[in-house]
Amino acid sequence: MSTASQQLVAPSLAALSRAVDELCARPPEEMGASRKKHLRALQGAFERALNNYGLTPDAYDDLASLLAPDSVDAFLALAIRGLVRGDGKTGPESDAQIRARIRAMEIIAEHTRTPFARPEMPPAPAPAPVVSPVTRALLLRHFEGQIERSISEPFRVRFLAMYGVVLDTGSSSGTLAEQHVAHLARDLSTIRIQRPRQGRMAEPPPVEEWELSPATRDALNAYLPLRDHLTRPLQHPVRHLWVSLEHNTRRFPDGTTLQDPPGLPLRRGGVQRVFSRAAEALNEEMEKLQSERNAPQVGGPGAEWEPMPTRLEPIRRAVDDELRQREEARGGVPQVIVLRGRTA
Repeated sequence: MSTASQQLVAPSLAALSRAVDELCARPPEEMGASRKKHLRALQGAFERALNNYGLTPDAYDDLASLLAPDSVDAFLALAIRGLVRGDGKTGPESDAQIRARIRAMEIIAEHTRTPFARPEMPPAPAPAPVVSPVTRALLLRHFEGQIERSISEPFRVRFLAMYGVVLDTGSSSGTLAEQHVAHLARDLSTIRIQRPRQGRMAEPPPVEEWELSPATRDALNAYLPLRDHLTRPLQHPVRHLWVSLEHNTRRFPDGTTLQDPPGLPLRRGGVQRVFSRAAEALNEEMEKLQSERNAPQVGGPGAEWEPMPTRLEPIRRAVDDELRQREEARGGVPQVIVLRGRTA
């Protein structure tokens, strides 16, 4: 008499498991943690679909049958209804989750050289509107002190330096979080950056060197002594450029807490919170000024003002668009100096 543990696994699921194991064994620079998570999730979802609902009669046979159009369509129909989830939730899967499922199938098919006809992807959400030059200029003016100072001086000093780097280079929150002091030229004329790996890039992006504007250099000259003051008392040297200004309390699952000192590196979420706090301060001040019918005029009438989004990404994309337009105006000559063969 056989038990559940002794039951044979369908050959298609065994092949899928081997492929996912091989892909997840790749080093992080070849396969990121998020992609590995999606692959494991797809493996579990296919197991639940096949064992609990069935797909097509031959979906049990091999990986090619499991990834055949009829089998995939049946799987996605179950996924859309939320019937193959592994997170304990019962609601339908979102368009983003379905897109992640399909991308994971593509990776597995490519890795195993299995024929795969990609089904129609759910539409991706439209990109958020970029931040207009007027609004970006107002944010800069706000933190240069031309509008009422509503945020502490250290925050203002750090934000101006960080914002200057974004305006000069189009850096994302992930890029900012990885910047080190050593990436700055001694005279602060340039900064080296390396963009995060995108999607299924086989090689990491090249290291880039960007010229910094005089305003950004001035802001960095004000920020670096503050950073030195914050990091000097720490027991271990801090290489990262952007650091915390205040104590931060971490809470662990067992209920214990640990208070981190100021001067520790800002992670991606910390960088995002810096820009969120800055945007909220600007929006609050602008609402006050507009209610008094005295909104500042920057490059155009006050009607051009729109609330600043509290995420960095729309700012970064706006800057990136302008840098690309500037490059096209120069006949395709990039402003960035690309340095190959050097580490960040």
